[in-house]
Amino acid sequence: MLTNIVGNEFDWRLEGLDFATNILSRVINHKSLGHAYLFHGPKSVGKFSLASRFAQILVTQDLYDGRINLDSPEAIAIERGEFPDVETISAGGICDDSKDDDVRSTRIRICQIRRLQRLAMLAPFQAKRRIFIIDIVDDLQVEASHALLKMLEEPPPNVLLFLLVQDIDAILPTIISRCQILPINPMPKNKLIEILERQFETDEITAEQIATFSRGCFGRAMDMLNDPSVMMLQKSVRSDIEDLLNAGINQRMDYAQSLASNWRQGRDSVLATIRIWMEWWSDQLYFLTKSEKNEASFDLKVEDILTALRAIDRTYEHLVLNVNPQLAIEVMMLEIPSVPFAKQGNIHG
Repeated sequence: MLTNIVGNEFDWRLEGLDFATNILSRVINHKSLGHAYLFHGPKSVGKFSLASRFAQILVTQDLYDGRINLDSPEAIAIERGEFPDVETISAGGICDDSKDDDVRSTRIRICQIRRLQRLAMLAPFQAKRRIFIIDIVDDLQVEASHALLKMLEEPPPNVLLFLLVQDIDAILPTIISRCQILPINPMPKNKLIEILERQFETDEITAEQIATFSRGCFGRAMDMLNDPSVMMLQKSVRSDIEDLLNAGINQRMDYAQSLASNWRQGRDSVLATIRIWMEWWSDQLYFLTKSEKNEASFDLKVEDILTALRAIDRTYEHLVLNVNPQLAIEVMMLEIPSVPFAKQGNIHG
C-alpha cells in the first residue's frame, strides 16, 4: 500500500483503535507532530501496536516522498524490531556498560535511559528522526523516571518518544504534563465478538469466552485464540478462585504454597495468575454495580470486593518487587474475605 493521505479512509490495520488512529491521522495531516506521546491503557489493549504502526507511517513518509508504505522493507524491519532509527526500551534491555547487562532486572534501569539519552544525540541513520518506544513507563526505576523527565524537559532535536503506560496515576505528573496524552480503551465486548467470528471464524461460544476473559483487549484476545494454554489458564484460575472463596484456611495455604513454588521457573505465569484474580474480582464489582447479580455465583458485598482488590493489588506489587512469593501469596489468601455461595452457577466458562 502506497499513499500520501492519512484520513478516515486510511487503513491503519489495527482493530479497535479507531479513536486513537483518527487523532494521530489528524496530527499527521496537519503536520503538528509533538516530541512525546503517552499512550495509556490496559495491558495488551494495543499500545505497542499503535506506537509501532505510527513509527512505520512516519518513517515511510520520510523515505518515500511523503507517501506511506506499510509493506516496504523499512516498515517490515520496524515491525521486527530491526530498523536502526526505531528502538524499544523495555525492562531488562541493554545498557552501554556491559557489566550492567549481566544484572537481571524486572524494571527499566537508569543505565538504559542514559543509553537512550546518548543515542538521542546521534543523527538518525535513514529517517528524519529517531523514534524511541518506552514499553512500559510503569516499569521505570525511580532514578530512570527522573532521567527521562530531564530528557522530556530538554528534548533533543529530531527525536520522538512514545511512552506506553498501563497505570497513568502511577506516573510522575511532570512526565505526563510534557507529553501528548492519548487514552487507548478496550473495545466493546460485542464488537470483539463480531471481529472474532467474522475475521477469525471463531465459533460463538469460544468468541464469547475470549471476549469476556480478554476484557476487550485485542492483543490478549489474540493470545487466547492462538495459544490454547492461555485460555486454559483463565478457566483454571477462575475455577480455583471460586473453589477457594468458601474454603478453609488449610486449603488456601496449600494453594499459596503451590502457586509460590512456580515462582522461580514461571514468574510470568504466577503474575498472570494474580492478574486473573484481580480481573475476577473486578468483574464481580462490575456485576454488582450494574445490577447484574444474575451473572455472579456468590453473595458478594462491595466491601468484600474492595478488600479483595486491595489485597490482590498489594500482592502483585510485592511480587514485582521480589518479596518472598509464598509469604506474599499467603497474606493475600488470609486477607481475601470468605464468601458463601448465593446460588449454584458457573461464571468462569
